[in-house]
Amino acid sequence: MKTRKNLPPFKNWQKVAPQIVCAISASWAMLCTGLVRGWSSSAIPQLTVQNNETLYLEQEEAAWITSLPPLCAIFGSLLIAFPMELYGRRMTLATISIPYIMGFYLMGLSYYLKSTSLLFVGRIITGLLTGASSPTSQIYVSECSSPRIRGALGSFTATFLSLGIVIAYIVGAFVEWQTLCFLIGSLPIVLGLAMFFMPETPSWLLAHNQEPQAEVALQKLRGKYTDVEPELQRMKTNDNSQMSDVSYAKILTSSHLMKPLFISMALMFFQQFSGINAVVFYSASIFQEAGSSVDRFMSSIMIGIVQLVFTMISALLVDRSGRRLLLMISGTFMAISLIGLSTFVYLKNAWEELNVVDESNSSGSFAISELGWLPLLCLMSFIIAYSIGFGAVPQLIMGELFPLEYRHRLGTISASFGLSCTFIVVRTFPDMAATMGLGSVYGLYAACCLTAVLFVAFCLPETRGKTLEEINQFFGQPTLEDIAMQSCLVDRRNPPQSSING
Repeated sequence: MKTRKNLPPFKNWQKVAPQIVCAISASWAMLCTGLVRGWSSSAIPQLTVQNNETLYLEQEEAAWITSLPPLCAIFGSLLIAFPMELYGRRMTLATISIPYIMGFYLMGLSYYLKSTSLLFVGRIITGLLTGASSPTSQIYVSECSSPRIRGALGSFTATFLSLGIVIAYIVGAFVEWQTLCFLIGSLPIVLGLAMFFMPETPSWLLAHNQEPQAEVALQKLRGKYTDVEPELQRMKTNDNSQMSDVSYAKILTSSHLMKPLFISMALMFFQQFSGINAVVFYSASIFQEAGSSVDRFMSSIMIGIVQLVFTMISALLVDRSGRRLLLMISGTFMAISLIGLSTFVYLKNAWEELNVVDESNSSGSFAISELGWLPLLCLMSFIIAYSIGFGAVPQLIMGELFPLEYRHRLGTISASFGLSCTFIVVRTFPDMAATMGLGSVYGLYAACCLTAVLFVAFCLPETRGKTLEEINQFFGQPTLEDIAMQSCLVDRRNPPQSSING
């Protein structure tokens, strides 16, 4: 007989349909992020051709156009903390759709105005919003989801991120870059309209003394025939938002806040230093090494589709297999794949050096050409391994670990740290490959993946099936009863002065 937590996440899909709709609506913000990331792959090759009839970018300008979004996203994720707490998760998500549209449209207008500056402004705006989208959408989904399906719904954000990248790849293969800006720039309209009809998260409403509205929102999310009173009472019991000194100083001095923050930041570090962006960056060359006739656009689309499919599979597995198991499997197979890529590069370089010395030795070149399938196999296995674990789970855990009253601040700190790592990897990979050699860089990323497996095994608690309140208590967060008891003890030790003198 199946236990409740082993049930397929969407077995009674009619009952959880309101939560699914909310998760899809909020995850549309991550689809917009994917559009921003995917735009570069299609547009930059057109903008760096000297004889084109549009804007022309020097290589340095093109490099900055590519890396501006992850750089700006660092600041966007930090700045969004305050509106997310003041105006709510729902309103914040609905509002960011407007500058998304403006940013893409400005980029498209730069073609007609022949303004490189306008293109940069549009990339800066969309870059800031990619940082704002990640913590806001992940926190919204986590706070709206019931424990049994929170993992599956929390993986929607990564799935929609991959979907956005694929859409940009496919559309960009058939239209000019300025047309691409206007087409994908219209998709954020869906985000604004959808969030207008979604409820605010019950946790945020309770934290802002709106208990009647919180009960209504919770009833909408759980279904009209569900008794939400026990869950509402549990949320009220664990709501410390009115009792706590919500400050960054408190974060640095509280172990129950620093522990989950450290875990979340470590997962973000390992996610980026697995080398995902570096491997994708070099994917076209890997296809060439395999002797494939697939062009650059098709290879990008193939990788995007593989990542999308296996991210969707991850969403179905995360609430059945658990977060820890998926991460450990993911890290192990990523390391094996990277070791395979590193080995192939070393062998290829060694045979090329040998051929320079002895030009009559053609057996080595023949052997390497026969192994052309190896880098392609390693590339695909790496993308699959990344997608089922480290592609989605770190963001999911970010939405689970933090206490309500600190969720907006800790979530944005973790997200901005992850985006900083993204920027570092993207900017340092070409220089590292030139100085260390491509094989050594892949070996370094493989070592990071193995370290990630050990970290997950020894430091990450399993959050599958637990309520957000239970997860907070695991790290030692005091409840209202604990605070009240401590207050009583202080009062007993320090009775009023009048009673002592009386």
